Amino acid sequence: MKLLPDLPFIEKLLYTGFIFLVGLGLLSAEAYTYFVIHGADGKPGISMQDLVVHYYGDRSSSKLQTMLPAMMSMAQVPAAEKPKMLSAVNHWIANGESRTDYEKNVRPLINASCLKCHSIGMPDIGTFDLLKKQAKVDMGMPYSAMLMNGMIHLTTLGVIFWIAGWIFARTRSPKGVKVFFIAIPFLAFFIDFAGWFLTKQSPDFVWLVLLGGIFSCPVVLIGMAVSLYQIWLLKGSDHGDRAQPLAS
Repeated sequence: MKLLPDLPFIEKLLYTGFIFLVGLGLLSAEAYTYFVIHGADGKPGISMQDLVVHYYGDRSSSKLQTMLPAMMSMAQVPAAEKPKMLSAVNHWIANGESRTDYEKNVRPLINASCLKCHSIGMPDIGTFDLLKKQAKVDMGMPYSAMLMNGMIHLTTLGVIFWIAGWIFARTRSPKGVKVFFIAIPFLAFFIDFAGWFLTKQSPDFVWLVLLGGIFSCPVVLIGMAVSLYQIWLLKGSDHGDRAQPLAS
């Protein structure tokens, strides 16, 4: 296998075109990610909290949670019962507003305290559908979107990483360096992809998304820059027509 500095001019043009266009595409993808995610926590720049909001959502509050303290006071809910109602509603919302949790833990409290007013000339908030609308919070990226994005990213980036790795394998680099730049992007994006779903369950896993993002596309971009440098700026060997060992 010829190394990059020993390639004929026409092959150098072919690899250069791929590196230039795909590199520009990956840079655009990084910029797109920044503009989509940055500021989600209300602050400039990208932070870990921005990633949490993007995948896990902001489940800290909802219209129902904001209004509930005033509603309990109007309904003259005993002070000892208020923490119990707040806890039940917060738990129900934080865990996806399931009907089972509503029927078991929320509805009895609503029926006992709130329907004294809301059953007479006011909206019946004792119904599951109406209360769910008032309890809607940002749950982050839906699973359907994550699966669709995963299908697109895994297949597209898999091909890009393979071709970029195949080119990098022809650089004049030590074997260990080649293993790093070829294998790490595949592993990193798998970690990134798994991190989406784990962060959706718990913000504690957001570091996986960050780690995967750092060691996937950026590493490929660095590898392609090294390949481009060696294509045009390293002098070809005198025996460039001979096959070169991959690990040289």
